[in-house]
Amino acid sequence: MTLRVGKSRNSGFTLIELLVALALIGLILGLAVGRMGKLLDREMKHAANRLGSTIRYLYNKAASDGVTFRLVLDMEEQKYWVESTTEVFALRREEEEGPGTRDQGPGTEDEEGEEENLGEPETIKPKEATFTPQESFLLKPVSLPKGIYFKDVYAEHQTERLDTGRAFIHFFARGYVERSVINLRDGDDEVRYSLTVNPITGAVKIEKGYKEPEVER
Repeated sequence: MTLRVGKSRNSGFTLIELLVALALIGLILGLAVGRMGKLLDREMKHAANRLGSTIRYLYNKAASDGVTFRLVLDMEEQKYWVESTTEVFALRREEEEGPGTRDQGPGTEDEEGEEENLGEPETIKPKEATFTPQESFLLKPVSLPKGIYFKDVYAEHQTERLDTGRAFIHFFARGYVERSVINLRDGDDEVRYSLTVNPITGAVKIEKGYKEPEVER
């Protein structure tokens, strides 16, 4: 008996099959990237809302408790916390040294300086207030979610935006908070959210996108 063996079919992929497979892979990757983008956007919005709630809470608490607070935003550790003081605290712009900041010993002042200060009362350097961290449950330190960072921060006492180190936003018992703008970003600096603080009402406006602060010179 003679057995006839049929011709075996080529097990390789055809060009059409390869194109279909690549299209499916592209579609899956596109859906995954889109889902991750939406998740990151939601996480950043949640982080902005939480920070905004802290700011509004501090504004009200400073007025009700008669205490001066400051919000510390650490742009190296990507976290923020609250400090307070019951001492008298006067806010000054960064470039201002204030009265009496230069300590001159007896006989060091030149004649011209003596003539200018003649008849003027001696000024005293104001004592710096001591701020201590708040340890209550509502004001405990908060770390930004993974993949979310401070881009920059501007507060009224600054002369320029800060994108490194620590920034401070002050809240006063008389019902006033520094005019401030806080910008958040993702790791690629493509997704951004901004928080703009109203100094009179303490309201926080949260917007998607970068907010250019109006820096006072």
